[in-house]
Amino acid sequence: MKQSWKVLLCLALTVVALVLPGCDNTEPPVESSGDPVVETPVQQDLSIVSGGTSAYSIIIRESASETVSEAAREIISAIETKTGVKLAWTDDYLADGDPIPPKEILIGITDREESAAVLGELKYGEYAIRPMGDKLVIAAWDDASLAKACGVFVNQIKRFAAEGQFVLPGDYAAQAEGLKVLTEMPHYGSAGEKIRFVDLADDCYMLYADDTDEAEFKAYLSVLENAGYTSFATRQMADNLYATYVSDTKVIHASYTASKKDARIAIEDAYDMTLFTETEYEKICEPSVTLVGLESYGGDEGLGVGNQLGLCLIFRMADGRFVIVDGGNHNNATIPLLNNNLRELAVDKDNIVIAAWIMTHAHGDHVGAFVKFSNSAYKNKVTVQNFVHHLCTAEQYENCNDAGRADQTRQLMKTYKGANIIKAHTGQVMKIAGAEIEMLFTSADLEPYVLDYHNTSSLVFRVTAEGNSVMVLGDASTVSNGHMVKIYGDYLKSDMVQIAHHGFQGGTVPLYEAIQAKVALWPTGVASIDGSYKSLMDKNYNAKAVELADEVYIAGMVGHTLIMPYTPVANDPAKIYT
Repeated sequence: MKQSWKVLLCLALTVVALVLPGCDNTEPPVESSGDPVVETPVQQDLSIVSGGTSAYSIIIRESASETVSEAAREIISAIETKTGVKLAWTDDYLADGDPIPPKEILIGITDREESAAVLGELKYGEYAIRPMGDKLVIAAWDDASLAKACGVFVNQIKRFAAEGQFVLPGDYAAQAEGLKVLTEMPHYGSAGEKIRFVDLADDCYMLYADDTDEAEFKAYLSVLENAGYTSFATRQMADNLYATYVSDTKVIHASYTASKKDARIAIEDAYDMTLFTETEYEKICEPSVTLVGLESYGGDEGLGVGNQLGLCLIFRMADGRFVIVDGGNHNNATIPLLNNNLRELAVDKDNIVIAAWIMTHAHGDHVGAFVKFSNSAYKNKVTVQNFVHHLCTAEQYENCNDAGRADQTRQLMKTYKGANIIKAHTGQVMKIAGAEIEMLFTSADLEPYVLDYHNTSSLVFRVTAEGNSVMVLGDASTVSNGHMVKIYGDYLKSDMVQIAHHGFQGGTVPLYEAIQAKVALWPTGVASIDGSYKSLMDKNYNAKAVELADEVYIAGMVGHTLIMPYTPVANDPAKIYT
């Protein structure tokens, strides 16, 4: 029996008025009036275990997370340890017509009116423990705060429970902050069951709202303004809406996906957002994109003739600064290789400035070169203004059994003095010397989702300079690419495309058909495509990208630099450059 949250909230207000001490503010009548005196009912003690038995059961949300389930198990274990009685537990589902059990311990967001009543009084990031009639409500909007609440209640069990007996005093109540950052996020909409929170790592948390609509999303933007936030940027990509709001202490990124009818609201601490507002610059060179050669890396990791897999793209901007994508493999040879490419492209070889170093994901063939470079003397020869990433939580990497070099990358980014570290969000547009970098996908776009493949976390973005667009796919997987085709469609159309996942499974035929690129940049060595991975050229998804292109550039010994705007020569079939 899934009941309407709005109806439950109305009913809950009635429950609150009846059972909460101190909620009746009626002034005592004058004695001579003859009017009856209104008395507030006293909340009775809860005999959760009495005489070695219990009529109570633990209730959690039907779609509760493992964190909530574990918290419920800890409460059950604590009660059993102290009283010898094991409480039953179940989710909040009831078939139509089934009565609601009178005695329940409600944990988190459930469809019971008592849960709605307490949650309606709480900010995000707060928790409360409160007896209500014959029920005990342990409530919080997010799992982290709820886990804290359950921990507090376990301590009360240890305090009040004894063999065969657990009576919770009716006047017992607790309320406190659990996850402080969320307390500055206003409530989204009027529904509760469709709300859940996701830890995005790096002190960034996201509210996910299912079954919402554009009107409710736009109304929330007004709520943000009424709460003191200022609109920083708004954007529409295909039918999807994106907005960034700022306060003195926080940044909120909001997105609405039309085809899925869901919203995502991410909050994090305020940071330097100059990268999104730059308008003035001096043009001193033509912008370009360089696909760095892979086979010149050497083979000290046992890969034979060179390290033919990896990704290193270098964009030179009109003012002479650079944008680096990843960097390449974890190999000593990448250190001078990266430095030499930057110096060769630089206008001022004594002043190499990296406006943004973008990490698509944490695999060693992508961020490994950054790790090597950062531990070398070459680090001191460059200035990095911004790092951009969307690395995941340890729990997410644990689910896919592959954390890559995420922790190492995070730590090394912090060692660059003065560098701004930005967690990317879909819909953001970074502006560098007249060029734009448009974030099209982060793994947060799939939440709530169990990450079972590291490559699905790969950033996808588009760099546009001089009207020339380059789609950077990193190691995007079939899951992420399928998502983008669904929500963007023809909006993905670009002049150039970096072949996803080095040509292995990742890119799809529908994706390349949507992008329609005339130039393909393939981050796999020539020896790989001609030798051990010869079948890559014939794979249907890669074959589609090659079929659509006029020119295909393979990351061989020397790499390739294309001055933007770049117009390829029409070729049928596509000309392959090695």
